[in-house]
Amino acid sequence: MQSAALIKFFKKLVLFFVVVFIADRAIGYLLHKLYFSVPKGQFAQTTYSIDSANQDVIILGSSRAIRHYNTSILSDKLHLSCYNAGRDAQFLPYYSAIEDVVFAKHTPKLLILDMNVWEFSPNSQKYDRLSIFLPYVQNHPELVPYIEEMGKWEKLKLYCHTYLYNSTLFIAMHDFLLGGSLPKDENGYLPLDRQMSKHDFDNYEQKKKLYDAKRAQEHIVLDQKAVKYFESMLDKARAKNVKVYVIISPTILSEPETEEKKLIGTIAQRYPNVTFLDYTHDTRYNNLYQKFADEFHLNKEGAEEYSKQLADTLKL
Repeated sequence: MQSAALIKFFKKLVLFFVVVFIADRAIGYLLHKLYFSVPKGQFAQTTYSIDSANQDVIILGSSRAIRHYNTSILSDKLHLSCYNAGRDAQFLPYYSAIEDVVFAKHTPKLLILDMNVWEFSPNSQKYDRLSIFLPYVQNHPELVPYIEEMGKWEKLKLYCHTYLYNSTLFIAMHDFLLGGSLPKDENGYLPLDRQMSKHDFDNYEQKKKLYDAKRAQEHIVLDQKAVKYFESMLDKARAKNVKVYVIISPTILSEPETEEKKLIGTIAQRYPNVTFLDYTHDTRYNNLYQKFADEFHLNKEGAEEYSKQLADTLKL
């Protein structure tokens, strides 16, 4: 009697797992179709960066990369094709992953790596946000090590197909249904067509003074893993004989020479194929809030000016 009940229990358990497996695959398939049919927006741009970017010039970085580098201007002045693969709210691990997938299929002539002054500061979000790569790991196994940065169980979770899309559903649905209202990027470039107010600039200037003074008194423990990612990116570019420009693009206020900031230049200067450009003390932009959309990003006019000046520098 007990044996029959046990057999019945295991049959139901097996049936349960079969149903869960089929449901996971079916829902995962539908989410996959939804995700990869989004015509515009951040997911579509990431998909293009991973699957299709094969231009002469590839730009990597965070939202400052997306907003600061006018691809049309750079292409016209350099006579090279250009794609801006920057992404909002991302950091060095993301840039490194995009470099990996681009280099796996294509060797660009020039790599522009836009760096924030805080890239080496401790911040766990730079690893948590690598979940953006979950929809791509099945076709790009080189992304799996980046996914593992999120936690030790992440590789096991990849067997669940719905998990690959659980953090993208609402944005993907929004971009799919309202894609017509989303701004069209210019080969990845998305300018900000607004101007920072004098009031906002004054407030930010006061806050920044207090922040810089406080930080100068603190001992910041650098994120050595991020440092390794930076060095690895430059190592891979050197191995491919790719010219690299590591750039800290214009800032609305002059940035102090923190240990994190100085280390960016120190590392970049070790590589013969790398040129380091620091625009954080450039008086053509410092304090000129009219050229900025907010405290972190140039506006459209500022980005056009910067892109023209940068292109002239790259041509030398």
